Amino acid sequence: MPRIERLEALYEALAAIQRSGREELAPSLSLSAGAVYPEALKVAAKYGLRDTDLLEELAELGALEKLPHESLVACPKCGSIRLLSKLRCPNCGSENLKKVSIVAHTTCGGINTVDEDARNPRCSKCGKPLTEVTVIGRLYQCLSCGARFETPLPAYKCADCGHAFDYREARYATVYKYRVKRENLESVAKKLLTEIAREVAAAEGFKIEAAAQVRGASGFQHTVDLTLTRGGEAIHVDVVAETPRAMSETLASLAKTPDLQSKHIVLAPKSVESGVQRLGRGNVVTYSDARELEEKLRQVLRGEKAGKRPASASSP
Repeated sequence: MPRIERLEALYEALAAIQRSGREELAPSLSLSAGAVYPEALKVAAKYGLRDTDLLEELAELGALEKLPHESLVACPKCGSIRLLSKLRCPNCGSENLKKVSIVAHTTCGGINTVDEDARNPRCSKCGKPLTEVTVIGRLYQCLSCGARFETPLPAYKCADCGHAFDYREARYATVYKYRVKRENLESVAKKLLTEIAREVAAAEGFKIEAAAQVRGASGFQHTVDLTLTRGGEAIHVDVVAETPRAMSETLASLAKTPDLQSKHIVLAPKSVESGVQRLGRGNVVTYSDARELEEKLRQVLRGEKAGKRPASASSP
């Protein structure tokens, strides 16, 4: 998968988590799908990725904290947790078992062995129905070797690859949950969007300097997220992520424009569009999601290479 698509998938997953309002992402467990994370599953399916891969990368970026949730038996061959549980005889290893109860007949005191699925059993001593009994104990009986025992050996069969194994071979896998680090979501979102912009610029043949210091006409040093150069011309790019402060951050970026001596593009979320239009500022390019940011920035940079002006907020 191209890196830019993976960055877009990460941004979409991050946005979905932020919209969910969840403080913790715990897996849903089912025999049909195994362990899945609903908040990331839809985005993962869209991009042909695993939801756990997206969450792992977001944890590495600092948006999530990975924590142990619970441990499950997993197939030692393929790692699946979709297992069929079985019991084996500790004497001969057979899975051909039945469960029996040892009961005392209250009426006559006779001791009887009763199959768990027996219907209308009768006392072996007096022949009367075992309607009133005291349960002395419950056992398993092996139908292959005849052995009786209280504790059978647990065994499993994988529903995915068909591998059969017992507790000694079983893999004990930890399933994780993820704590949402809300204090980091905005900075991670901006980082992902900036990396997407960087990938677009590189694909269009621009040289890139990140977090560049640019001297304005006033002599003041401005920090811009990216400075793109090609053929001696420079384009400065600032990226604003979707946050409650998006409008104020957009205005702060626009305040640099008059002092910068090269073209200046501000990539900002759609939510600021109406406010920017009222200002009549044409160097703001708005986006609704990461894919649109990629497409609009690509158009702008191709327009610059062809000698056109940057796109405005109202028209990409």
